[in-house]
Amino acid sequence: MTQAPATVRRAFSLIELLLSVFILAIGIISVSALFPAGIAQQQQSADDQLGPVIAEQALGTLRSRVRSADFGTFEEFGVFDVLGQSVASQSFAYRPAPGDWSWIRPAVVRQAQANLLTLPTAEQPGTLDLFAAVAQRPGPPGPGTGGGAQEFCEFPQGIAGGLGITLYGAPYSTVQSLAAPAIFVSQRERWWPSVPSGAAVTVPPQYAWECMFRRSGGRVQVAIFVFRVVGVGGALKPWNAAPTGQTGTYDNAVGAGMAALPPVPYRRVTATTSASAGAATTGQDTGTQVAQGWQQPVGVLNMGTVGPYTTGTFVSGTGAAGQGLLPGDFPAAALPQVQVQWQSPGQWIVDNNGNVHRVAIGRRGPQDPVQVRFSAPVPRMPDAQAFDDYELPNDTVPGLRTMHYVPVIIDANGTQLVPIYATVRDL
Repeated sequence: MTQAPATVRRAFSLIELLLSVFILAIGIISVSALFPAGIAQQQQSADDQLGPVIAEQALGTLRSRVRSADFGTFEEFGVFDVLGQSVASQSFAYRPAPGDWSWIRPAVVRQAQANLLTLPTAEQPGTLDLFAAVAQRPGPPGPGTGGGAQEFCEFPQGIAGGLGITLYGAPYSTVQSLAAPAIFVSQRERWWPSVPSGAAVTVPPQYAWECMFRRSGGRVQVAIFVFRVVGVGGALKPWNAAPTGQTGTYDNAVGAGMAALPPVPYRRVTATTSASAGAATTGQDTGTQVAQGWQQPVGVLNMGTVGPYTTGTFVSGTGAAGQGLLPGDFPAAALPQVQVQWQSPGQWIVDNNGNVHRVAIGRRGPQDPVQVRFSAPVPRMPDAQAFDDYELPNDTVPGLRTMHYVPVIIDANGTQLVPIYATVRDL
């Protein structure tokens, strides 16, 4: 019997092996490229879900501490020139109508206060002082030192009226007390998840929140800003409002001339031509308070034009042609000024009329187009709700007068605040 010869099996050649490795590598690289995008999408989804939840928790915390009846009016203190006195403090508050007042931020304690706060000494800096009671305390530090020595407050130089009482923050009800109520919200209570007083911070909180108040139509409203704090490399960091805002350290983007104002939320006034961030937080005490290009159109809207009230778009150019955006707002080799960080993508903004805006298309650097677009056009307010300045009825026009937002970059080390949500609610 003849036996068939054995079949010789040929192995893979080197070229075939290299080709298969190359194809496999392309597949692995393609799949691995999906992970960063997936992580970012997962974080965005978490932000979208948790932002309103944290804001509701913040609202509950505030309602448990303070009532609408605890707030008063400037008229109770014999103050009728809020705008002029607040500009002297490098702030920008005004009376849109008798008995009402514009957005005012709570004071932030800078140093431990003996016999006033019940918190441990190390936890006192960064505490919100809703009515700036620390600055109003008699004796140094107090009115004699400008009120801003121990805490950041809305009116570091104070606002004095006919009653002989100096206000450093929101007006309070004189029915309760002639002295500012000592109502506080600690820094740890503004973290999410919150950390009990005295407990060790083993894991940095994921989120934090800040707030501000206004009186509109006799109702007290609160604006709540929720954000994440991210360090270099994306690591979470606990938010502490105390060091931020001090002269010379509140970000190189602000500079040494920044007044002792609450750092978050930041206030941007449109009616200014100053290049310095310190001056950009204030407006003039006479004349128009809404910059040209930011004014509310009169009559029928021309939907064929590009602008905040038609397409939600802000562009370069001055006067009626634009909103003054500049190519140099985001330099290549320096931090962007805090006054222009409202243009950052994803930014949440609360304006002087209580509207909440979201930046859908923004700017990160000099390579981006000089254009910003909100997710929706700015709503035009009826004349009865335009909130002109009651003190200067003949010099004001309705429009985007102030914008409040969370600064995106807060120090030269690259620490960033990532705004994720903002809301305006009745207290």
